[in-house]
Amino acid sequence: MKNALSIVLLGAALTACGGSDNDNTPAVPVTPPVVVTPPVTPVTDPVTVASQAVAAQAGLAVIAGASADETVYDVAADIGDTWRITFDNAKKTFSVKVLSTQFGLVDRSGSYTAVTTGNLTTYTGTDLNLTVDARTRLLTGTIKLGNTSANVSGTGYAATDVSKLVGNYIFLGAMRNASNGAFPFNPKGSLRVAADGSAQLCNGGVFNAQGACTAVSPQLEAENASLTLVRDAARGLIIARQGQQDFGIVHVHAGDRGLALFIDRYGRNQENVLRVGTIVAARQQKIGTEIAGSYACAAPGISAKIVVAGSTATITNNTVGKTHAETITINKLGLGVQAVDFDGIAVLKDPADVPADYSMFMPVSSSMAVEFSTDRSYMGTCLKN
Repeated sequence: MKNALSIVLLGAALTACGGSDNDNTPAVPVTPPVVVTPPVTPVTDPVTVASQAVAAQAGLAVIAGASADETVYDVAADIGDTWRITFDNAKKTFSVKVLSTQFGLVDRSGSYTAVTTGNLTTYTGTDLNLTVDARTRLLTGTIKLGNTSANVSGTGYAATDVSKLVGNYIFLGAMRNASNGAFPFNPKGSLRVAADGSAQLCNGGVFNAQGACTAVSPQLEAENASLTLVRDAARGLIIARQGQQDFGIVHVHAGDRGLALFIDRYGRNQENVLRVGTIVAARQQKIGTEIAGSYACAAPGISAKIVVAGSTATITNNTVGKTHAETITINKLGLGVQAVDFDGIAVLKDPADVPADYSMFMPVSSSMAVEFSTDRSYMGTCLKN
């Protein structure tokens, strides 16, 4: 950008013909310089503009660090914990502060190297591989505390007003027993948040015109859970409560497609067994051609690449080195005659698999999606390249 120029207007010096240097001709006043302020270049990237608008409408605040050199992110770990990750961009160090843990984990810190490609910055350190999208302040990746490794997803924003989270969302989730990983459960369905912070989680269903949780197909039994979202001012976190106990911690992401919620799920069931996991909820809306592109996906023990082009997804399992093609059906839940309208979900199906095996692909923002396959008991995150 060219430097702005200061414009100085000088008066013309008039001298009488034949006059001397010491005459009494009054000096012509000099006009002060005009300072031209360089224009502020507006943000024109559509993803950044949309994300900032979502954050402003929801009253989200950037999580502040101890100095201007620090950037901070609150994340939900898929093991059922909430951690705060801070990068010191001057010292090239990171720290992980445990805000909530079901496993007795403790804080740790270390150094990192960073590589930026386009809008994505990847931070690499000992037992740490995290990527941040500068446009939306989204963070996702893997990190290890103690002997426990976890996939994490979160945000650089904090919600300050639960009433501004109002809306309809769809969700995918994965949870299990904290003690041994037994009895995996993968909920999917609709979430409705009201202005007073009350929420309804409709597993296996949608809300009808009367607001009741109803099954989306005869093969699913809809289950409704009543939650209340409250702000813990001391920790700056949103807590979801079910009755008298915690259901989990809600991290709010300002995606360019609308708000998304990363829920650190923990709580005891009727048998007093501690259950842990994550739920990801995205504002419900139709999927279009915007999901096309290449995604790097990660789930426990698996690394994969998904390339979406038209009605075909090419899947490469990096772990075993195999590639195959799958068909894509958008805005449907299920397959064939059993498929029902369900905006916001794409179904990926390998024709060679049995009918019951397929995966659900849910975009959260332009840079991230979550994916769950019916033949697995865990959920993966996909980062768009």
